[in-house]
Order: sequence, then C-alpha cells, then structure tokens
Amino acid sequence: MRKIFLVLLLVCPLASVGQGFQGLRLLGISLDSILKTSTPRVDRAYVTTYYRRLHLYIVSDKQDYTLRVVGSPYSIAYKPNLAYTLGVGIDYKWFGTELTVKLPFLGYNTTTKGQTKPFGLTINLNNRRLWFSTQYQFYRGFYLNNTDILQPGWFDNHTTYLYRNDIRSQTVVSHVLYQFNPLHVSIPATLLQREEQRKTAGSWFVGGSVSYQLIRADSSLVPSVVQADFRPEARLLRLSSVALGVEGGYTHTVVFRKHYFASATLRPGLTLLFRQSRTALDRAENRVQVGWEGNASVTLGYSSDVFYGGIYGSSALLNRTFSQGLINTEFNYFRLVFGKRLRYQPKGIIKKVPGL
Repeated sequence: MRKIFLVLLLVCPLASVGQGFQGLRLLGISLDSILKTSTPRVDRAYVTTYYRRLHLYIVSDKQDYTLRVVGSPYSIAYKPNLAYTLGVGIDYKWFGTELTVKLPFLGYNTTTKGQTKPFGLTINLNNRRLWFSTQYQFYRGFYLNNTDILQPGWFDNHTTYLYRNDIRSQTVVSHVLYQFNPLHVSIPATLLQREEQRKTAGSWFVGGSVSYQLIRADSSLVPSVVQADFRPEARLLRLSSVALGVEGGYTHTVVFRKHYFASATLRPGLTLLFRQSRTALDRAENRVQVGWEGNASVTLGYSSDVFYGGIYGSSALLNRTFSQGLINTEFNYFRLVFGKRLRYQPKGIIKKVPGL
C-alpha cells in the first residue's frame, strides 16, 4: 500500500487540471488525446466493433491455482481456497470496471480448507496486430489438495484439509503476441468483450513472454511424513524464478447460425528459466534450466448488436522444466458473462471526462 501511495505522490505533481475535467494533462499531454478510443480497422464482413456502445453485463468467474512440488512417484499439490464470484460490469470506450462478491457455496468452505488472502491485477491491450497482456497474482494461505499422500483415507480420521497459512505465492506474467490475420479475427470477441465475430476465421500467433515467481514458506513445503519420497532440494523454504520464453500458436473461431460461435486458442512455448532456491536444510542453489510453458483457452458464446454472452475458460502452465524440476504451477480460469449493448451519448459531467 505504501508503494501505491508513493507512485501517486510522484505522478500527481505531473498532472494539471483546467476547468472541470477539461484540460486535464499528464506530462504536458492532453488526456483526451491519450484516452481517445478510435474504431479499430477491421474487415467488416468478418468483424463488427462496438467500442462506442455502452456495455452493461452480469459476470460470474472462478480462479483456480495449483502449486505442485515435484516428487516421485507422486507430487504435492497445494491450492488456495478461492470462491466463485457474482457481480456486474460496465464498459464504455477506454473505461471498464467490475464489482463482484464471493458466492459462499460451490465448494468454497473456509472451515475445511482454511482462508486464502488473494490479490490480482490484469492488463490487456490489443491494437489488432499486437496483443499485450500482463497479470499479477498473489495468494497467501494454501490447503493440501491430495491429503491421501499423508494418510490413506485422510477424511476417515480428519474433518479438514491440511492447511498452511505460511505459504505465499507471487506471480507476474507478461506476453507480447503478433497476430497474422488481424482484419479477420477478433481477440476481444473470443474474450466476450466489445466485438462480434461474423464469419469463421483463424490466425497464427508468434511472440514472447517473461514471468517472475516467488514462492515462500516458514517451514518445508514437503511435510515431514513424506520427505523420504522427495529429493532433499525439494524441501523448499523459498524459490524465485525468472523465465524468458518464445511462443507460437493458433486461434480459430467458428460462427454458426449467424450469432453463435465457438473459439479455441493454443499457444505452446519454450523457456529459459533462471532459478534460485533455499531449503530447510539451509542449502542455497542457483540454476539455469530449459523448460516449456503452455496456454490454452476455449469460448462458447452468442453475440449480436444488442445482446452478448457465453462461457470462457483458460489454462496456463508455468515453470515446467525438462529435467530436475522442483515446483510447477497451473492457473485455470472460468468466466460466465451475459450483457447488453446500449447506444449511449455521454452527458453532463461524464461528457467532460477525458476520452469520453
């Protein structure tokens, strides 16, 4: 929080305000010119854009994260206790926000799985040919998902999972992708956002990625009862890694019955992983390894000039090495959206907001 306030203190002196919101400038540049949203250039026979519509929608989503300590013949799988959410969202030109609350059912139980403190931030920018995305995710508090490795029939003798409040995980992942067929394929449409795919089309991608992970615990990630089945270097207290990757893949959207569509994307990649680790045995190690990563997503949806919605699911595999791996992680995401597009002209004070 103190870092956020420091950034605000540094940025605020660089901004100046004229009358109302009009004349707002940052580093001497008008925010109207920075935030102005122009209609994307597309082949209208294939893609329709609705950037100048007001989008109101209902959303429900669920994150899932697995932190896996690699062993033989099995691994240890820790998970944060994350809930489904339900809420509402709004999009107009450059502005978009969502307000959601946790749903206290569908497997979310703090009594048996403990409590997780999550925080996340995602930024996506798409100018047709270049697609940039960055995600930051933090979790504190994990439960052991495969408790049978500790004791067969664990829940015959226990009422809760093994819970570790001391485990913390931070991940930052950035991707830059080049799309070869931007006029015919809409990435926002596959994400259930501000565009409509009108005809079946596909596109290849190529790009790069960089990721950083920091995983910490106050005691060994490998419980003492199973330590004999794991290498000594797997008894981790801390692991930090930086991965540089190249990736490529393909996305394809099939449109049927005019407004219904199904879309799938697959992007495998190769990585060079720089790893630092420290164990409960007070051993430290630095290592450079070759590995791989993967991203996949599927969308089933409906889109017209008035209503849109559907189901989106994605999976991302990180920190995989071809040999002598210690930890790998997996992010899964599910999103259900139903919304309406409205013709809207800003009035009053909203009209004076830069870019609107």
